[in-house]
Amino acid sequence: MCGITGYLGPRSAVDTALNNLKRLEYRGYDSAGVAYPNCTHVQVVRAAGKIANLEGVLLATPHAANVAIAHTRWATHGGPSESNAHPHGDCSGRIAVVHNGIIENYASLRSELVASGHQFASETDTEVLAHLIEANLPSGQPGPEEIAGAIRVALRRVRGSYAIALISQDAPDMVFVARQDSPLVIGIGDGETFLASDIPAVMRYTRKVILLEDGDFATLTSERIGITDLHGVPVLRFPIEVTWDDAAAEKDGYEHFMLKEIHEGPRTVRDTLRGRMAGKGRVELPGVAFTPQEWAGFQRFVIVGCGTAYHAGVVGKRLFEQLLHRPVETAVASEFRYSEPILDAQTLVILVSQSGETADTLAAMRAAKPKGAKTLAIVNVVGSTLAREADATLLTQAGPEIGVASTKAYLAQLTALTLLGLFLVQTRPCEPTGATQETIDTLLWGLHGLPAVLERCLQDEAQIASLAESLAQHSSFFYLGRGYDYAISLEAALKLKEISYLHAEAYPAGEMKHGPLALVESGVAVIGFCTQPITNEKMLSNLKEVKAREGTIIAVIREGDRVPDCADAVITVPNAAAALMPIVTMVSMQLLAYYVAKARGCEIDQPRNLAKSVTVE
Repeated sequence: MCGITGYLGPRSAVDTALNNLKRLEYRGYDSAGVAYPNCTHVQVVRAAGKIANLEGVLLATPHAANVAIAHTRWATHGGPSESNAHPHGDCSGRIAVVHNGIIENYASLRSELVASGHQFASETDTEVLAHLIEANLPSGQPGPEEIAGAIRVALRRVRGSYAIALISQDAPDMVFVARQDSPLVIGIGDGETFLASDIPAVMRYTRKVILLEDGDFATLTSERIGITDLHGVPVLRFPIEVTWDDAAAEKDGYEHFMLKEIHEGPRTVRDTLRGRMAGKGRVELPGVAFTPQEWAGFQRFVIVGCGTAYHAGVVGKRLFEQLLHRPVETAVASEFRYSEPILDAQTLVILVSQSGETADTLAAMRAAKPKGAKTLAIVNVVGSTLAREADATLLTQAGPEIGVASTKAYLAQLTALTLLGLFLVQTRPCEPTGATQETIDTLLWGLHGLPAVLERCLQDEAQIASLAESLAQHSSFFYLGRGYDYAISLEAALKLKEISYLHAEAYPAGEMKHGPLALVESGVAVIGFCTQPITNEKMLSNLKEVKAREGTIIAVIREGDRVPDCADAVITVPNAAAALMPIVTMVSMQLLAYYVAKARGCEIDQPRNLAKSVTVE
């Protein structure tokens, strides 16, 4: 998401910090800002839009300094604007802070600070940090140790994720930094120190970096780095030498953005869950602007999307029907507006999109509103057209996704739909639903542990890469499943099509004998999903039909399940609740598609004929 840089040393600090910030532009952002100490206070300069806009403002602003911090913001709390851009300051103007992450308890902290007289200038969660630190500073002119102590006390009250950098007029030759669940690196130069949220930002100046870990707090000067925990206890972090070239560094050492983003899946799910899993087995959706009466009034649901987002909707349909016992439809956005959809005030139209700018999805939303339906956007970009125009918005937290073939955004969409389904059950406690309390509790428990489960899926990468080498020789692929397994097969087949240019089709397994089985012969590979116990016996029969016609069978099974005797190869995935298996299984399918495409020598991040955001119909 956001980007942080900082500099301490003999160069022009502001220019150096901004030049390094440009190395992070690939992450995506909607505003930028810089802060540096001057004679009387900390100077903060910000601008909406690109870094070039900020540079234009700086042309008219003296900015000679040897210390600076800078930031590009991907909006979450509050829309894209100059006032919401980072850095943010305190009431006195003597400190400024930049922040990546989400402060989950910012609302209660803000209320407390306002009650004690603090005045806020933005809608952001980040500004709370500046005022909370100010509240812990002694009066007068605090020294570096007192500033560090105030920051540590403030951070111990914070719930959520952060990478922060702070400068103070009372310690003008220092930068104070801390990290929890958001990356932060320190670059070590000769008489100069660099700071960034990603290694690429510092590589033109130094290859020696310290990677801060969760719970670390550091004080930086141009000559010295001191690291402690949040209680002031010193910790050791040893520098590493970066050996990647610059292009690889932007990808954190991965060969392609797609592979990097597959590996970001667990963190993406964790970020999408953060702040929404309340105590006592409840889901909260802060910021989704429907009243309790509106939530309870929805009796019918339509999930609309294109491509990957539509496939997420197919999974969501099964889940919503299981949980709510209410009619749920899915619709391809490009067909929705021409289908004379039957909608009314009791219908919630859920529009799923990564970019929030997909033309067909926007058209579907605009067609739904005049018919009286309410619209809810599940979207990854806060300032997008879809987020602005929908009646309510549920943000995913995937961050920028560079690879054209969606990976982590799909996992975030499935996670958001699962949270939404569970929340809807909570809004109608007196109505009969299709889910037992045991089912709901199993889902909630499964969501808590889901990021760790996805990390385990990634451990099988080498095995999947080896399998992909042999599968790359096949001419055609079928992806088969039943129930949730069929829903996931749609997206799995799309991933292979998009980047390997191989024919791949998804079918309900029971439909193969109604026509497609005629295409099965030697050289045809069939991926059979067997993760749903209720349908596994029938899946076995379907796979045997394929085997009898000399197709190559790859069975996808859960840990501990029996390997089908007709399988030529097996991909094993961790066990999870039935409704969560599409998320778990998809990590392996993304890796399989990636390595098949790599074996075929295909362009992976930018496949032919495709664009990341389709803004025309």
